[in-house]
Amino acid sequence: MNSDERRKARRARRDAKRAANRAKRCAALTISNAARIDNIHEAARDAAKGVRWKASVQRYMIHSLRNSLYARRDLLAGNDIRKGFVRFHVIERGKDRAIAAPRFSERVIQKAVTRAVMAPAVWPTLTPGCAANMRGRGTDYALMRLKGQLAEHYRRHGAEGYVLLMDFSDYFGTIDHGTALDLVRRTLADPAAVEFMRLQIEANGRIGLGLGSEPNQALAVAIPSPLDHLGERWRGIEASGRYMDDSYFIALDKETLWRFLDAARALCSSLGITINERKTRVVKLTRGFTFLKKRFRFTESGRIVVTPIPKSLARERRKMRIHARMVAEGSMTLEQAYVSYMSFRGSLERKRGDGRPRFRMNVHRVVRDFDRLFVELVVGAGQSHATDTMPVHQLHPLTERSPNGH
Repeated sequence: MNSDERRKARRARRDAKRAANRAKRCAALTISNAARIDNIHEAARDAAKGVRWKASVQRYMIHSLRNSLYARRDLLAGNDIRKGFVRFHVIERGKDRAIAAPRFSERVIQKAVTRAVMAPAVWPTLTPGCAANMRGRGTDYALMRLKGQLAEHYRRHGAEGYVLLMDFSDYFGTIDHGTALDLVRRTLADPAAVEFMRLQIEANGRIGLGLGSEPNQALAVAIPSPLDHLGERWRGIEASGRYMDDSYFIALDKETLWRFLDAARALCSSLGITINERKTRVVKLTRGFTFLKKRFRFTESGRIVVTPIPKSLARERRKMRIHARMVAEGSMTLEQAYVSYMSFRGSLERKRGDGRPRFRMNVHRVVRDFDRLFVELVVGAGQSHATDTMPVHQLHPLTERSPNGH
């Protein structure tokens, strides 16, 4: 047996072992697991977090045990639980996003099925670089992983190299239902679970998956997974990662990335994904690049500096001036403006109350300048308004660090 035959034999053994593990895993993920009373009740409690002020949520939770029994009955009987969507629009950083939110009773069942069936089936198939919508991962995980990859790249190669930044066009709105259903059939073996997911997919119309449903989030994360695996095994790519529809791939030469991009276009076309060519580009590492609204760059000593993008800081300055005007007019209290600003300030310093590590940026000077601007604009407007009762000494996190001594 020559070396090629040995490699093929090893690959065949690995594929057989993976297929056996996948079959074993899928066989254990049935709709009966999702229909357990404890699973449905826990899903209801999680779904109610942050929205308990709503009357519909309160009505459901008052009779949560009875409603959990109804949900269990519907799941085991294979009943159609779809009740339509509450559709509305939100403006996020100037971009209009259409939200299709299910009714609360349907959301509870979706969460129960996703956490007990769909997520355990999908998560093992994803690469370590996939950071969205997974327990233990998120934006902090994605940013810390990228910073670690850049540190390792500098240790081995210095600051030389390039990064391919890739984005999808209207990702949720253009997801192909056939691709999503194929993914469900590959990862689930229970016919009842497959039928449940089929109904959830078809509820979104002819094409696309709506923002607001938990099964849609799990599917949207998993559909581009073949692209992640392609980047993991592509020769010459040093590191890669993805958060939902934002991806990056790092290599020493740009020709490697251009060749990979051609292959990625063909793969995404087969998956029904459209690459946003305007936002997809190859950038030299020494110039710095942006990922998840954060700017990464190397210093001359090799230190990795991460800062917010200027657009987000300019947006907060405009917001602060509007709040100062509202405080001066009396339509907003100083305390309300302070709470709003501290929310933004916390997003910069990214402190976590439970002591777990969070991704930290290089924002000491930014926070200092914003503290000074808040004291000058908003606190000054509040002091000039006679009806504001918030004492200035309550602003000690800002005034103690303010360079002008306020």
